[in-house]
This record gives sequence, structure tokens and C-alpha cells, in this order.
Amino acid sequence: MITEQEVQHFSDMGAVTIDTPLTQQQLSAASTAFDRLLPFSEPEAGEEPRYRVSTTCTFYDPELLDIIQHPFFEEVAKRVLRADEIRFFQTAIVTTYPSPNTPFSFYQHVDVQYSPSNLDATPRYMVCTFFVWIDDVTAQRAPLMYRPGSHRVIAKYRENQPELKGSTPLVGGVMFDGLPALDYTEAIPVVARAGQATVLTTAMVHGASTNVDTVPRKAMVITFTAAEVEIGLPQNQAETKRAYDRELKRLLRPERAHIVPA
Repeated sequence: MITEQEVQHFSDMGAVTIDTPLTQQQLSAASTAFDRLLPFSEPEAGEEPRYRVSTTCTFYDPELLDIIQHPFFEEVAKRVLRADEIRFFQTAIVTTYPSPNTPFSFYQHVDVQYSPSNLDATPRYMVCTFFVWIDDVTAQRAPLMYRPGSHRVIAKYRENQPELKGSTPLVGGVMFDGLPALDYTEAIPVVARAGQATVLTTAMVHGASTNVDTVPRKAMVITFTAAEVEIGLPQNQAETKRAYDRELKRLLRPERAHIVPA
């Protein structure tokens, strides 16, 4: 499951990698679904190739729904969020293909910003994000890069700004150069084995990196909130989520459909 020490590490550092009960059969089935849904496409003349391919709240493949509805993620999210009940928020799948003759690089951003009162509430007023690693992630194979504890640094800054203190958290990306110049730690990579999951908050400074290995890297993102917590989304994402939730609730096993908002 997840230990109290790991929950504390998540709270302090913004990310912790844990083992999951996903089987090799489940991972192989998911990997095949990724290949089907996210193929590498040769660019048109004059276009740059896209080595990072993703889709959000668009898929209903049974192999992937089995991971979304796995009770393990619900129980871990409850512990992380200090909540009696949680609700599914969003999901995405991402494949990063090898970039030939490209030096390693990464970009940095946040997806949402909180105040300390959000992070330390019971239940926590925040999104709990799982990066489920479908295959091994090494320092060369497009690791997620992040600055440990940066979500806390930003939260403390926001608490000291009268116009930001107590504001409702909203999902909205801000690139690193658009964030306040604060005392951030250096970025480090998340490395993991296939079947592990990194539990994180995208309020920490983080970002995708290039794949300088020879095989693709595949990750499934699943997010939850406490049942009574409302996190704002941009209008287009909110509309997509509502449509996805309706279909997801219909397709999940009856005993698991409760994780999807009504």
C-alpha cells in the first residue's frame, strides 16, 4: 500500500514512488493499448517530428480501465488525501519515443498552485496524481524531472500575497520562467521499475524530458480528489471531463463505479 513515511515524503517533497500490485499481464496488455492508441507518426514535409504523444480523457479500452478502477489506487489516494472517500478526476496516457541524435533536455512548469492551508487540510484540498509506469524508467528514458519541495515553496509565497491568500485552486499551467523567483531545489529525475507508481502533486515544478534511450517510455496518469473537494478546470477540460465521466461510470464494474462523480 503506502506507508505513513511515504505519505509524509509526498507531503514534504511532492513525489514518492511506490510498488503496486499490477501484474506483468496487466502491464503488457496496457502497453499494447498504448501502441494502438499512441503510434509514432512520421512528420509531414517541413514539420518537426513529435516524439512525445499523449491523449487525455479519450480512451475506454478495457486494459486501461482495469488500471483506473483498480482498488489499490483508490485506497492510496484516500491515505494521501486524508479522505474517507475520493473521486476520479482525470486520466491521460503518454508515450515518449526515442529522439535520435538529440541531447537530453527537459522543460519545467506547474499545473496548479496551492496555499499551505490547501496542502495541510483534512482532507487535503488538492489533486493526487499517479504516474503509473508501464515500463522501466531510467535517467535516459524520458524521466519525469521535478524540483523536490517546490510546491511548498510556491505555497508559502502565495500565503504571503494578500491577493492570492485563500484563493480557490485552479488547474492552469505556468511555465518555470513565469513563476516567482524563489529558492527552488535543483531538478532531479524520477526513475522507477515497470509496475511502480509515482504519487505526486503537479503543483511542484516538474516537466517532461527527452528520451535519449533506444526504446519508448510509457506512463499512465490517473488523478483523484477528495469527494467533497472541487478543483477548477479550464472550460474545455471541464466539458471533456463531464463527458468522459458519464461514459466511464457506465463502463466500470458496478462495484467500482462509485469512484466516478455522479
